Amino acid sequence: MASSPSEPVATDITPPTEVEDLEDNLNDCDLKSPTPQLPDDGSGADINSCGSSTVYYEQEAFETYQHKVAQLCRDIGYGAPWKIERMKGGGYNRVIGLTLGSGQQRDYVLRIPREALDEVEMDNIKDQIAVTLFLAQYDFLHVPVTTAFDTTVNNILQCQYVLQERIDGVALQNIFYTLPLAEKLQIASAVAGIFLQLESVALEKPGRLVGNGDLPNRSDVAPRASKQIKIAGFRNSGIHDLPLIDKQPLVSMITSLLEIRKQRNLEWEEMVERCERLQVIAKEMEALGMMRGTDDDCGLWHWDLSASNIMIHQVTTTQSSDFASAQGKDEVPHQSERDGSASSEDFINVKQQSKPGSSSVDSTSTMKWVVSGVLDWDDVMSVPLVLARKPPFWLWIDEDTHGSIHECDPDAEAVPDLTEDELLIKAHFDQTMAQGSSSYIDDAYHRGPLLRALAKFAVYNFEQGVYWDQYDGFVKLWKEYRKTLAKQK
Repeated sequence: MASSPSEPVATDITPPTEVEDLEDNLNDCDLKSPTPQLPDDGSGADINSCGSSTVYYEQEAFETYQHKVAQLCRDIGYGAPWKIERMKGGGYNRVIGLTLGSGQQRDYVLRIPREALDEVEMDNIKDQIAVTLFLAQYDFLHVPVTTAFDTTVNNILQCQYVLQERIDGVALQNIFYTLPLAEKLQIASAVAGIFLQLESVALEKPGRLVGNGDLPNRSDVAPRASKQIKIAGFRNSGIHDLPLIDKQPLVSMITSLLEIRKQRNLEWEEMVERCERLQVIAKEMEALGMMRGTDDDCGLWHWDLSASNIMIHQVTTTQSSDFASAQGKDEVPHQSERDGSASSEDFINVKQQSKPGSSSVDSTSTMKWVVSGVLDWDDVMSVPLVLARKPPFWLWIDEDTHGSIHECDPDAEAVPDLTEDELLIKAHFDQTMAQGSSSYIDDAYHRGPLLRALAKFAVYNFEQGVYWDQYDGFVKLWKEYRKTLAKQK
């Protein structure tokens, strides 16, 4: 089927500016199965080569599939697309960019599962949509707006899909590591702001955010936003959840979840032994003072708030500078410059020089990086704050170069030695977070890593996969930690 002037279809493959559903990293608390990393669908690689995702997933080629996408757009009332582009997808979703609208054109993203979902999995899509509708009330998140969806296979694609407005900007991952230091520090401030605002979203109990069951199976128009959300038990498998538990102290939450897992596997001797050993470790951590009275308070946790899921763009800002007040002042180095721990403020703030004839107050326009959106809200959770405070190592370490940083994993590579610039970015982020919350440093770097390492066995699918394999390493690490404490006494 050839394109016609009345049905404009893009055939060029353009580089992606928005990335969703990248390979899921189980060591960073993913609940899904590992998927091999594939070439970018929009990288310009030969789509007919054996390395393309089309071949890997045995999917219909983009050249013919795009015509079905064009027909879908007509079927749901958007008319023929002005542009269709292949974007970078991942192990679970094919992602296609669209430009739609007969008048004022707008950009969209169409997410389609690699394989049609079973009927029992349909609710997963509804839950994901419901979560974004709930989060839409928080302007600082700029979550993608869902404009149409179908949880059935009764459409031209013969598969489920979600159509969302495309967020402006570029994924932080694609540009951050090439920027000058001053701009990296500016972005670090913006990212810290997102983290702090996320922590302010209080939720009533621990669990996984899901829908209320009031969404239809299909909608060709944008569903209404909602200020209500339901919390279900933590996910135990792709379609089953653990029982919902009430708000309680962290040690009780961990031991209760481990008890549920143990009771479900009483005939599995090794599983019973491991659950009981982890329950003992939880009590030992409590006895050592690693638990806090506020650890029962739960907040919103985007478990994959990574460089690939944060969109950024530049905006123009106008600042007023008092040149007269700056005249005659000696440029004395900041105390932190003298003692070798330069403050990020010294790099961000540009000193204005007075000029003859200038007024005492002048306005200057500057470009500023801001967060334009946060992607991939699948399986967002409500957890005690300490469990959500894993530091964003990717902000000062390019994980494409150094590899991912995994807390308390003896088999993972050690954190590389940081450069002076990387240390400054880390210090600036930590300082900003500490100013927002006095407990952040303790939660992120001191007591937090071991607590998070323990909690993952309770919260995630411990019975199989990567967490089962990490058990021996964690127990060994805990023994060594206790020996170190004993020597210090």
